[in-house]
Amino acid sequence: DLRYNNITEIDVQLCKEMPQLHTIYISYNLITEIPEITFADCGQLYRIDLHYNKIRSIESNTFVNMTNLYQLYLHNNNISTIKAFTFMNLPSLRYLTLYNNKIRSLESNTFINMTNLYQLELQNNALSTIKAFTFMNLPSLQNLYLHGNNISDIEEHAFENLTSLTLLHLHQNEISTIEPFTFVDLPSLRYLYLYNNKIRSLESNTFINMTKLYSLYLHGNNISHIEEHAFGNLTSLTLLELSGNPLNCDCSIFSFWSWLIERSSIGTTAKCSNGTLVTSLQSAALEACHPDNCLQCFNGGKCVAMGYTLICECIGQWTGKFCQESQCTSYDCGFGDCYIEPVNGTAQCLCDDRYVNFCPGNFKRRQNGLLGDIELIQRRAHMYTPNIRL
Repeated sequence: DLRYNNITEIDVQLCKEMPQLHTIYISYNLITEIPEITFADCGQLYRIDLHYNKIRSIESNTFVNMTNLYQLYLHNNNISTIKAFTFMNLPSLRYLTLYNNKIRSLESNTFINMTNLYQLELQNNALSTIKAFTFMNLPSLQNLYLHGNNISDIEEHAFENLTSLTLLHLHQNEISTIEPFTFVDLPSLRYLYLYNNKIRSLESNTFINMTKLYSLYLHGNNISHIEEHAFGNLTSLTLLELSGNPLNCDCSIFSFWSWLIERSSIGTTAKCSNGTLVTSLQSAALEACHPDNCLQCFNGGKCVAMGYTLICECIGQWTGKFCQESQCTSYDCGFGDCYIEPVNGTAQCLCDDRYVNFCPGNFKRRQNGLLGDIELIQRRAHMYTPNIRL
């Protein structure tokens, strides 16, 4: 036990002089670096405790091939960089602590062939991105701590191959968006902590196929909208913590409200922005938001919710309750004819088979002998104005 001794470096002869050494306690000292050869002859070590030193970086291969190492404690140091292959081939390692350092990034080859790692603690560092395949070589990992960082981006496949993970801490970060299928590779996850981030909405398939998820913590975010199927098939969920989010309780909440009503056994604190519990919303008002009640919108219009009312949202120059009316009557084409594109609804002037902004005069026209008027050649192909009695 070498704790509290103001040690500044580790004697590379340590394991040669004590070949039966199984545990090293060198915490609470002044060590700033660990050369590659420091533990070259320490293959028998079971536990290394280096927390509360001043270590700035760890060289590649520092702990390579330490086949008996079971616990490695490196928390509360000044580590900002972990080089590739630093923790390669540690088949017996179960606990690795790197929290309360200054680690800025993790590469996909940081953790190689650590097949028995059970717990990895990376909380309270300076991580901003979880890159793809960072943890893919940790098939036995069950507890992963990433809270208290600056994480704003989680790349696709960031949690690839973490089939044994049961506990994931991502709270107190800078996450504003969670892409669909972010957690799809976590079939064993039971506890997911995402509270105190900046999440604005939950998209469809955000939590899909997480059939063993027991508790989900999303309180203290900026969630105002929850899309249909955001929670997928969370068949084991018993606790959904959503307090402290400004949920919009209009027609957009209908699918989430229906999901909660059908799963009355789930304990939830989901509240509207006005403080009303989502589960206490009146069914009569929300039933009007049912998709079966959606209006028939023409000409590319889309049925959307406006408060507790469903309306047609028209595109381009289409208007009216059902997007059935053209605004060409107010579109000045001079001597030309107004035509609305059927796809995007934009209006254009048609002058002698050409689209321009304005038709000044001499263009193709024919004489109407009966009325003596000049009749413009009509070219409003594909324009659909259904006969609707409003």
